[in-house]
Amino acid sequence: MTFRDDSSHAPDEHHALVAGQPHPGDALMVQNNGAHTTPLAIPGMPTAGVHHVLRGSMDANTFMHALRRRWLLALCMGIVMGGLASIALWFIFPESSSATALFEVEDKRETIFDISHDSDQNYEILKKTQLALLKSNFVLTAAIRPPSVASLSALAGRSDPVVWLQENLSCDYPQNGKLLSISLSGDELTEDQVQLVDAVAKAYKDEVVDQARQRRLVVRDMLSRSIDTLNGEIKRKLDEYLDIARESGRPERKDGGDAETELLLRDISETQRKKEELTAQLYQTQTDFMIMKGDLESPNVIDAQIDDVLDRDPVVVMMKERIGLMQMDQSSSSDSGAKGGTSARLSQTNAKQVEALSRKLEQYRADQKKQMKHKMDLSPNVAMEQLTKRYKTTFGSLQSQLAAMSKSLDTKMAELKKRIERSTDLETREDDLKQLQSVAKDMSIKLESLDIDANAPDQIRQVQAAVPTKNINSIQHYSIAVLGAMAGFSLTCLGIAYLEFRNRRLNGPDEVDEGLGIRVVGLLPGLSSKKALDPMHPVVAQLTESIDGVRTILMHDSSSKRRQVVLVTSAATMEGRTTVASQLAASLARAGRRTLLVDGDLRRPALHALFDVPLEDGLCEVLRAEVDVADVIRPTHAEGLWLLTAGYCDIDAIHALATEQMQPVFDKLRAEYDFIIIDGAPILGMSDALIFGQYSDGAILSVRRDQSQMPKIHQAAELLRGVGIRIIGAVVNGVQAKADDRIVQMRLMAPKSERELQTTS
Repeated sequence: MTFRDDSSHAPDEHHALVAGQPHPGDALMVQNNGAHTTPLAIPGMPTAGVHHVLRGSMDANTFMHALRRRWLLALCMGIVMGGLASIALWFIFPESSSATALFEVEDKRETIFDISHDSDQNYEILKKTQLALLKSNFVLTAAIRPPSVASLSALAGRSDPVVWLQENLSCDYPQNGKLLSISLSGDELTEDQVQLVDAVAKAYKDEVVDQARQRRLVVRDMLSRSIDTLNGEIKRKLDEYLDIARESGRPERKDGGDAETELLLRDISETQRKKEELTAQLYQTQTDFMIMKGDLESPNVIDAQIDDVLDRDPVVVMMKERIGLMQMDQSSSSDSGAKGGTSARLSQTNAKQVEALSRKLEQYRADQKKQMKHKMDLSPNVAMEQLTKRYKTTFGSLQSQLAAMSKSLDTKMAELKKRIERSTDLETREDDLKQLQSVAKDMSIKLESLDIDANAPDQIRQVQAAVPTKNINSIQHYSIAVLGAMAGFSLTCLGIAYLEFRNRRLNGPDEVDEGLGIRVVGLLPGLSSKKALDPMHPVVAQLTESIDGVRTILMHDSSSKRRQVVLVTSAATMEGRTTVASQLAASLARAGRRTLLVDGDLRRPALHALFDVPLEDGLCEVLRAEVDVADVIRPTHAEGLWLLTAGYCDIDAIHALATEQMQPVFDKLRAEYDFIIIDGAPILGMSDALIFGQYSDGAILSVRRDQSQMPKIHQAAELLRGVGIRIIGAVVNGVQAKADDRIVQMRLMAPKSERELQTTS
């Protein structure tokens, strides 16, 4: 329940003029520059309604009221701030374009002799290797090396163009297919994007694809040189064979010989064959060493080896398995999400865990890869050292075997020379030539296969140069600008409404009645005091009926409680107390009550101007004992209504007000008038109204919608209660209300006497 001051005491209990004789200056002790110096006697603890209207947060209702009071400022500022936000976002998030080039990465290399298929794992490694190579420093550095590319406006002002390209260049396999996409998006010039993507594609083709072909050509050239050397040796030996055959006068073939000579010839032939095999092995060893050395020194192979090692890392395998299990759990939670909120929350939790574990996996791979590369850079190349050591060992062993074989062959040849004639040497040379010719034939077949393979299509080839695509984010561009304008407008309106809400102005009578616990006895439309005295004003009818309602409540209370002297006051200025006091006094006079209207705002009087009477010879002169109160009371144009102006106020009058000098004056006025209405000064900031309250039977608090502040109304009410002044109720001014048609029609109807006079005329 809310506390209502008027009904919380007995009719004459705790009143200043009934319960004892307190000194009028006691009211000065409760206020000092608007602040309490002593605790006030509050009838009850503050209710929830009081706390809400004084310290509650802004809700939809208070927001709309605050925005209503500042709608023009909010509209203008909102349009300006929304426009500025939209313009700022228009330039911060401009329309973007992109350029895309495509490469095809096959999973096999086709040749005439065979079709080599790689496993799925090797193909995935190949694809990942190409992605890493595309963003590698040596490829991007080669891409921006040409002056025409380095001078592009897109790279102007970049501290490190290579790093910028690594961050902005997008390389992926759309739909996990065979096409490798290289794209660059942003607000740069479309021509610059096309040139940059083409430059990267050309550098990738030159530094990676063509280099792989060059390594294959190196092997082919080495084999070609070996064949040329072998053919030269064959030609030389054939010439020697023919020369010896001609000198000996024997045929080129010998049909017979003794068994030992034939055995020695076979042994020599076998030794010669082994020697040729050792020679071929030497050539093959040199060729294999050059190929393996090139592979070990290739950055592509190193990265592929590192990725392969990481794929077999137990930690990586375990984390991948955990991600797979969590994704299966997430899928199960998503399928059962419609059955309950718990599954949906578990699905969201699993999704966050999967994302966190994926980031952890990528971070772990990146750290391990960096460490492995650093370790490989710092530590000796064990594989290369082992390869070199193995090559030297194998090559030395083959050379030793070849030397031993040559020595054995020389020995056998020397023995053969002793045992056979020159014709035997011809047969040996013939066998030697056959062996060399067989080796040369095998090497020629291998060379032909390499030549055909060199002309076969590349496993990686470019299928599309850079193609520009303009305005890829037009919808987002305009959407961001529109949303920015709406957000700027909304936030500005919200900020202005919040700043207005902090003043906590009165929004309506409910906040006074239910919020502060002060009974609302009247609602008056917004109208100045001068217009209120104009009977022809269209709102006077509604104003008169409203103030008559206040009069009715006051007269009803006077029948059971002492309500002869009523103080009309307000918490601050410009809250309509003069209008309420003058209209209430006029209404009481219309009701046949002798009514005196007293201007109690001594420091800033207004009633003399309202009724067009002189200021002097008023209450201040009575306080200074210059005149008697009966001599300064003036009649007004309204029948039954008299006026006591404030008079000329000075410091002596203010000091006299705080004494008991006014007690006999009000006793005399009570005897002569039915009602005395005091138009008091504001309560906050001065004590005049509280002193007048000591001589009154109650106070009516005048408040104004959209003007009065709730904390000040509450403080004024507490001050009145603190000095024992009853609050009869509050009159809310400035309420927007349409006048009742019946009231307006009644005001327009002429009295019966006038109608009869008009009929007679």
